[in-house]
Amino acid sequence: MRRMAFQTWRLDGSHIVPCRSGIPLSDRGFRYGQHFFESLAVRDGKVLLLGEHLANLSEAASASGWPFPKRIRTALRSFCATKRLPDGMLRIYLTAGVGAPAAPVTNPECYLTWEEIRFPSEKDLSKGVSLVALNESVIGDTWGPGWGVKSGNYLPHLEALRAARTAGAGEGIVLDDRGYVVSCTMGNLLVWLPSRRGPLLCTPARGARPGAVLAWVRQNALVTDRPLRPPDLRRAVALAVTNSRLGVMPVASLDGKALSGPNSATELAFAYLRSHGLLRGS
Repeated sequence: MRRMAFQTWRLDGSHIVPCRSGIPLSDRGFRYGQHFFESLAVRDGKVLLLGEHLANLSEAASASGWPFPKRIRTALRSFCATKRLPDGMLRIYLTAGVGAPAAPVTNPECYLTWEEIRFPSEKDLSKGVSLVALNESVIGDTWGPGWGVKSGNYLPHLEALRAARTAGAGEGIVLDDRGYVVSCTMGNLLVWLPSRRGPLLCTPARGARPGAVLAWVRQNALVTDRPLRPPDLRRAVALAVTNSRLGVMPVASLDGKALSGPNSATELAFAYLRSHGLLRGS
């Protein structure tokens, strides 16, 4: 099996430098999972949606009372502007740094990793992904107040994804304890509902997480936040999963039932590629 490429860096003062020794075991980001992260797609030498990702990281830090110093944001912008990386996923980790348990985070540390990733091809987008709704008996207590926060406690997302894969699907839909749709296990969910004026683009009102690709969708299409239940999904004319690796990925089937061919989700998927100069012939 071919070994996947992997690189690491850390913040040193106001510069991003190669990380030779990894994250110190004394860092609370490792010891207690006190870190926030963002996953950024690198395509054709460009880091996609950097501003949106930094805004999400800043929002997560602020919500927990962490500082997100300007020097870190400036260093990250400079690194992404000058470091030409191959196609893959760049992940930014903002950690709590060294300190006692429950002590305030006053001097966060920053680490970066890059790993080789295969992105969906145009053929993959045309084919779509299979989706399954995960009921409470499958995922147990997976969903909770911290769902959707990109932090060191990401195990519930992984357990939900495992449940979806066990059910034979590529992704899963997570429901809350009242039966409302929250999101997909590793991304946001877009739903096109039928209406007299044409398909109405919606996203779950109860669980849409801050996502850079979802922010792009909101900037380029009218999106309605709406409480959704599984019956709403079954009458949808199109569905899509969004995250940084997939971009906008159309859904080919829901709970084993195929959706019709090219639709609004496919059109949006290719519009996303086109907007970043990633569509062949664009």
